[in-house]
Amino acid sequence: MKIHFASTAFHGADWREKLNRCRGCAEKFGWEFGVQLHNTAPAEVIEKLAREGVSLSVHGPLNQDRFWNLAREDASDTFAAMERNFKQFRKLGIREVVFHSALMCDFSPEAFGHGKSYDECMKPVYRSEFALFPGKRFNRDFTGEAEFARRYEWQKRNIHQARELFPDFLICVENDFPAYTGMNMFFRDMVHLDAPLCLDTGHLWISTHQAGVDFQREVELAARSGRIGMCHFHSSVYTSAIPADQWSDGHQRLTLNNPEMDLPRVFRTLFRGGLDFFVLEIADADVEELRILKQWIDIP
Repeated sequence: MKIHFASTAFHGADWREKLNRCRGCAEKFGWEFGVQLHNTAPAEVIEKLAREGVSLSVHGPLNQDRFWNLAREDASDTFAAMERNFKQFRKLGIREVVFHSALMCDFSPEAFGHGKSYDECMKPVYRSEFALFPGKRFNRDFTGEAEFARRYEWQKRNIHQARELFPDFLICVENDFPAYTGMNMFFRDMVHLDAPLCLDTGHLWISTHQAGVDFQREVELAARSGRIGMCHFHSSVYTSAIPADQWSDGHQRLTLNNPEMDLPRVFRTLFRGGLDFFVLEIADADVEELRILKQWIDIP
C-alpha cells in the first residue's frame, strides 16, 4: 500500500523529524511512504522534500494562476497550462496527478492561495440558479440539467485528450466540494468519465449530506466501479446536528471519531475493493494516522 501525506504536514520546524518517523513507521508496516504536493506548495518546501528523496505526487495545478476547467468546448488555455506544469512534474519525478476538472462556466477562474482566498477566486463562477441556499456558495443537485449533460461530455472528451497528452502519468479526477458549480459531486456520474478517479472523503461527506444521498452507498459504488486510483482521506467535524448551510470541508485527523461518517467502514470498503493509494490530506497528520490505518486493516 502507498500512503502519502499532504505537503502541508511538513511546513513546521520539525518537518524532517516528522518525515523520518512517519516514513519509518510506514516502512515497518510494509507500506511505501510519500508526500503529495499541495497546489500552493512553496518552492522551498518542494525543494527540501525532493532533496530527501521521498516519493512525490501532486495536486494540480501546482502554483499556477488558473484552475484547470475542462468542462467547456475550448479548453486550449488549460491544456497549455497543463503542458507547462507536467514538464515540472517530470523533473521532480512525479507520475501521479490529481485535480478538479469541471465548473459550469466557459472560463478558468483564478487559483486560490496566491494572495486570494478560495471564495474570492470562485465568486465569478457563482450562479444563483444552481445554489442550494439563496446567496450561499453551496450547489443544489443540478446533475439532471441539459447544460450539465453538455458540459459533462466536453469534460469527458477533454480528460481523454489530457490522458493522451500525458500517457506516462496516472491522472485522477477528484470529486468536488459542492460549491461554486463544481460538477463532479457524485460518483454515480463520475464513473462514466472513463478515467481514473480520486475519492475525497470530506467532499463526498458534505455532497451526499446536502443532497440527501447515502454516503456509504456512494463509497461502495465508487469502489465497485474499479475507477478509483487514489483517495484523499480525512475526517470531518460535521454531523447532522449542524445545519446543512453551515457545513464545510473536513481535513481533520483520523483521531477525530465521527460515528455518522464511519471512516473505518469507508477505509475498509476501499481497501478491500483493491485501492492501494491513500493520501492523508491533513495538515497536522503524524504517525498516529498510520497506526490507526493499520488497526483498521487488521480488523477481520
